[in-house]
Amino acid sequence: TKVKDETPTKYNEEAVVNHSIIADGCIIEGEVYNSVLSRGVKIGRGAIVRNSIIMQDTVIEANATLDYVILDKEVTVKEGKTLKGERSFPIIVGKNIEI
Repeated sequence: TKVKDETPTKYNEEAVVNHSIIADGCIIEGEVYNSVLSRGVKIGRGAIVRNSIIMQDTVIEANATLDYVILDKEVTVKEGKTLKGERSFPIIVGKNIEI
């Protein structure tokens, strides 16, 4: 594991985060519940992330919704998209994918 010092996570005034683990370097403008965000993740305005694991340098654009999703590194979820898995069958997305 490489140690990388990043800037602290930036929380927008509208950001809501509950029961989540957020790494350094993230920018959160939406809502995050019961999730894990790796470093450098960007959550756009109005986006909602629930019960998900988001790996580093992933971008969730404005008004996207994720529930029970695992995203690998450098994934982009475009504005307004919805990904909804189930607790026992989460949606899994590989590296460098744009949805």
